[in-house]
Amino acid sequence: MTTLDDELQDAIERGELEPNTWDGRLDTLVEIVRVSRERTAGVFPLPTVDDCIDFAITEAAEYIDALKRENATYKRNNDKEHSTRKEWAQCGYMICSAIIQIDTSHLDALDWELYITAEQGNVYVVITRLCDIRTGLAWMNHENPHVDALDDWQAFAVKCGWNPAELLRETCAAFERKHLPVVRGYDFIKVKNDGA
Repeated sequence: MTTLDDELQDAIERGELEPNTWDGRLDTLVEIVRVSRERTAGVFPLPTVDDCIDFAITEAAEYIDALKRENATYKRNNDKEHSTRKEWAQCGYMICSAIIQIDTSHLDALDWELYITAEQGNVYVVITRLCDIRTGLAWMNHENPHVDALDDWQAFAVKCGWNPAELLRETCAAFERKHLPVVRGYDFIKVKNDGA
């Protein structure tokens, strides 16, 4: 049985996935998701911007749920598969899915730099920022609230010890495996053997 790590390493070796490097820029994270979304266009629908933000809120809450399930003190349904890493990765994936649909042409290189440090990373700040986007409050204090939410997301990922680009690449690879047709070798037409 192969693990996700084995599958990712195989994909890197085949040239289908880049090694887990990151230049520390937010637009690079968005580009990882944009490329994957282009690959899955037509088979994996891209939700509206608002729906992407709603899904990101849900994934952030599922991160908290997975975290609580790890605590043996609580009597929770622990037979459910849970992964804080996967849930947090999917939250970032949905934030990036929203950003690829909004006009960011007015942003300059500085707008895509990191401003939030790992020490400042906090899941509740991300949820609050995303809720503020949905209620319209974010626009009062931030020119680029979706990008700011991504900055908050990456800071918490780093605080958890995760490479944000790696999280997004893993998530993209998982969605592509799930939604794209798998091609292994060649398609063969069965030849009727007439005994000749």
